[in-house]
Amino acid sequence: METLTRPGEHAPTNPPAVAFSSVMGICGLGLSWRAAGQVLAAPRAIGEWLIAVGVMLFIALSALYGIKTVRDPNIVVAEFRDPRSASNFACITVAVVIVAAAILPHAPSAALFLWALGTGSQLVLFLTLLGRWIAEPTEILHATPAWLVPIVGNVTATLPGVPLGFHETSWFLLAVGLVSWIAFLPLLLHRLIFCEDKLPERLAPSLAIFVASPAVGCLSWLQLTGHVDAVYRFILFTALFFALLVLRLWQLAVQALPVSVAWWAYTFPSAALASALIRYCQHVPGVGERLLAWAGLALTTIAVAGVGLISLRNCSRRLWLSVRSRPDHSANQPGSARTSNAVSSK
Repeated sequence: METLTRPGEHAPTNPPAVAFSSVMGICGLGLSWRAAGQVLAAPRAIGEWLIAVGVMLFIALSALYGIKTVRDPNIVVAEFRDPRSASNFACITVAVVIVAAAILPHAPSAALFLWALGTGSQLVLFLTLLGRWIAEPTEILHATPAWLVPIVGNVTATLPGVPLGFHETSWFLLAVGLVSWIAFLPLLLHRLIFCEDKLPERLAPSLAIFVASPAVGCLSWLQLTGHVDAVYRFILFTALFFALLVLRLWQLAVQALPVSVAWWAYTFPSAALASALIRYCQHVPGVGERLLAWAGLALTTIAVAGVGLISLRNCSRRLWLSVRSRPDHSANQPGSARTSNAVSSK
């Protein structure tokens, strides 16, 4: 995931669109713990607390990004027009859908509104980006795993869509998402393997997005069919293979240090895979399946906690530095204490 930069762009009060991936990761982990409470007898309160934190973060980021859009719309437009960062706007629409799925048991009406808003915006965004990639000159080097985020968004919308009663719409969204993923997967692999200009080191965490599409596809398929069959296993084991590939490429993550907002890309795919493994354990009970589900949940929790704590520390530090770097205009005002002291000293 890549964003345009300028002075103050990454300040906590001026978040980029990709910052909404934190909501995806935290709420996604909350949904995983909620599923673990149903299947693995895990404490249910953990999932609900995580969801509450994710919803509050979503509200805060929405307010800050709304202020940014009104105050400096040119930056937002430039970020959306740039092919390197345009797909990051799908983090906003996916976050809306994930929040809808998270609050559905507690506030069905609000969940319905958010689902309709997020799904409609997601579909419009994907059509806009796909039309742009086809109609306008597009370099292969601009293709990154972040291009899969709008595709994941279509599949993610089925998770709250089925419980809300939109069964056929969810089938449509799943079809669009899976076919698009199958079409874009060889393109992205070609770009990563055969292009001399490799993926920039700071974007290495985006490789985890390869896990998200099949992992969310598992959950979507289970929502629509109600059982674990050969198709579910096929998609789940594909997601598991890509997770092993990401672990195999751990040295790229080391090169991408220090931790930045791009590292949130590890969290939502991990949470989706953990939920898929938990549901697999529910329908295919066994000691190995149970251990695998707990392992996925534990690794996701560690990833979200680690990235979250480091991000909180970085935000606090940048907020403190931004406050200290502001010029003190009171020192130059006539009659101020500092001016009076300077005059008296002279």
